Amino acid sequence: MTIASAKVGLRSGRMRPAVQNRFLATDATSTLGGISPTEKVIAFCRVLLALATMAIMIVDPKAPLWPVVAYPLVGSYVVVSIVLFLLVRSEIVRGRKVGPYSVLLDMVYGVLITLFTERGATPFFLLNLFVIASVSVRWGFKASAPITIFLAGLYPVLVFIASRWLEPDFFSVQRAHFFRPIYLVALGYLVGYLGEHERRSKQKLGVMLELTTAIRPGRAPGWALTHIMRRILRHYDAPRGIVVLRDPESRRFFTWDMDRVGGRLKLGLRISKNDPYPFPFASSTEAFLCNTAAPRGPSALCYDVVSGATQRKAVTADAHLPASSGDQTLLVVPILIQRDLRGRAMILRRRRPKFAREDVEFLLLVVGQAAAALEAARLQAKAEEVAVLEERARIARDLHDGFIQSLAGIDLRAEACLKMLDKDPSRVAGELAELQQTVERGYHEVRHYLSVLRNSSREAHDLRATLEQVAAEFSIRERLRVALEVSSSEPELAPSTAYELTQIVREALRNAVRHGGAKEATVKLAAYGAHCSLVIRDNGRGFSAPSAAVGADGTVQASSVPWSIRERTAALGGTLRVRSRAGHGVEVHVVVPASAPEPESANRRRIA
Repeated sequence: MTIASAKVGLRSGRMRPAVQNRFLATDATSTLGGISPTEKVIAFCRVLLALATMAIMIVDPKAPLWPVVAYPLVGSYVVVSIVLFLLVRSEIVRGRKVGPYSVLLDMVYGVLITLFTERGATPFFLLNLFVIASVSVRWGFKASAPITIFLAGLYPVLVFIASRWLEPDFFSVQRAHFFRPIYLVALGYLVGYLGEHERRSKQKLGVMLELTTAIRPGRAPGWALTHIMRRILRHYDAPRGIVVLRDPESRRFFTWDMDRVGGRLKLGLRISKNDPYPFPFASSTEAFLCNTAAPRGPSALCYDVVSGATQRKAVTADAHLPASSGDQTLLVVPILIQRDLRGRAMILRRRRPKFAREDVEFLLLVVGQAAAALEAARLQAKAEEVAVLEERARIARDLHDGFIQSLAGIDLRAEACLKMLDKDPSRVAGELAELQQTVERGYHEVRHYLSVLRNSSREAHDLRATLEQVAAEFSIRERLRVALEVSSSEPELAPSTAYELTQIVREALRNAVRHGGAKEATVKLAAYGAHCSLVIRDNGRGFSAPSAAVGADGTVQASSVPWSIRERTAALGGTLRVRSRAGHGVEVHVVVPASAPEPESANRRRIA
């Protein structure tokens, strides 16, 4: 059932013909602009070729035909090669124009040099193979094959024309003039095949490099998927690609359908509750190839990405194959996150050329890396969201422990002043003085808290010094005598952990004064192996919870413990025990891991 459907047409401009695209893209990895390393290598090899040709002509005992033309011609080729090398090396010329023009230059010089060195040791194969090799490295076998045929056919034609117009006695057509092109075609095929392999390898590397720039934190996943699929379709020379992703939270399926129609690139997005393209015949870890227009019913060649097993299966009737025009081959790979099927990536193209196993493996590699990067980006966004919620909860705890309780005290004293106006007006002045002191303490607490928020270290680099400062504050402000006991082996805690423990001490001491009327308290901090123990004990009236919340041994139920102390202990991954007896005060015992993680990090792991 489709709940939302939208078709978006992306105008990509008038698409150039395939041949023009192939000859303008000089290097699969030259996506950053400038001159690619391939062009620099070819320019340097051209200089070596020109120098070698000059050396062959000088060493050859037979003088070339028309020396007054041959030597200046080769010399000019050497000069042009050096100039072109310097231009390419300094990146003065544009990379997209270097390839086509330099190939044309090499072909012209190759034809002329071969023609005027026909009498001696001709560099026919050397010059022509260089042209074929440079074309195959730049644009692959589809470009080098016609260039090879053209050069092989041009050679005997030029010899025939020269025999008629230049030197009929010298340029007589011989058997070698027909066998040389045959050898050139054979060598050109081998060189072109190797160049195609090199070009495809660099193209794959370019696709993998673009993954790092396409998927970034804060960038929309749809844009990243569209960019990656556009690159993959270009790599496979396919007209259509489909990506189906299942959102692990909403359980809905997002389908991106990219199609090249009439020079335009169309992108469709559909959101549905059910999988729009179910393939029940294939397991969750299987990729498969399928001919969508098989005469005897479609069958799929399945490849298990885990075991590597290959098996041909019949496509069942309940499978929903993408609609295709004509005889096309469908390549489908699963999108797995820790072997959990999150969707599939599909590519449709003409049956020729056929998909090979390396095509399946490369698409699996790209999809796997992209899926892992998208999942990492999703988890990072979720972690940042949880971190914001945790920070808000921490601020809420801090406000509850300090500012809100100060406001509550001010409210009680103001109410007492109103009652004293009728019963005992002489005591109002004293109450107002205490009220003013309470407001002043609250004011200082708020300023202190704001300074803590501005301090990234959260005042927790030295826990002993911080606890001594807290003890001094309560001694002066609340007249509470606090004894601090810290073991000789003071635990090494993360700044956030030390900060939370300090706030637990503040809350426990504040409750001891305001609710228990304590005059003395003891704070003990010790390390036991991989754990840190914190004990706060006072001599107040004890816990004011109902009798049902306090056990026979004095243990207070967790639900009756102050909220902020419970939350801070849970955020640190620790344990909390509170004991209380009437007239004997309260003991708060907190145990946390000595290497406790950041509270936000702990929550990130629980949510993820």
